[in-house]
Amino acid sequence: MPSRWIVTALGQDRPGIVAGVTQVLYKLGCNLEDSAMTRLGGEFAIMLVFSSPAKVTLPQIEKAFQVASRRLKLTVHLKALSAKEAMAPRVRPGVSYQISVYGTDKPGIVYRVAEALARLKVNITDVHTHRSSTGKPYLYLTLLEVVIPPKLTAETLEQQLKRVGQRLGVEVHLRPVETEVL
Repeated sequence: MPSRWIVTALGQDRPGIVAGVTQVLYKLGCNLEDSAMTRLGGEFAIMLVFSSPAKVTLPQIEKAFQVASRRLKLTVHLKALSAKEAMAPRVRPGVSYQISVYGTDKPGIVYRVAEALARLKVNITDVHTHRSSTGKPYLYLTLLEVVIPPKLTAETLEQQLKRVGQRLGVEVHLRPVETEVL
């Protein structure tokens, strides 16, 4: 029976990082199941879940990642997932939406939006933020994917988000996610 793992890798952004990390999995016969990989500032960050064949051992995986880590100058962390952690999460009932927040950069934008969502029991499933690197003042963009609980209407959520946006001086928009592929 395959085992499941999560690995994180972080290093200075440059070509070849994704190829180097996924090569480790390929050579061990592992299967990449779920991932998020992105450039953050001048760094490149990878988080991925993979499964390994039963014959592949922890020392083999650790050694393969140590070699890649040195070659690519990455900080790598590997964690074996317990049977409970390895189970796919239960899909909570609700409807998926995308929230965009746009305006002048200032401390607390992500916190205030996330705090409002938490109070409403809205589950955040993905977050991306970006601050412009030119111009003063800097502009800030946050994109969130969320699942709203069945008892919460989109209208109520939008009203709450607009209030938060007004307090922060940013624009907030809510739209349904049209289709879910995965």
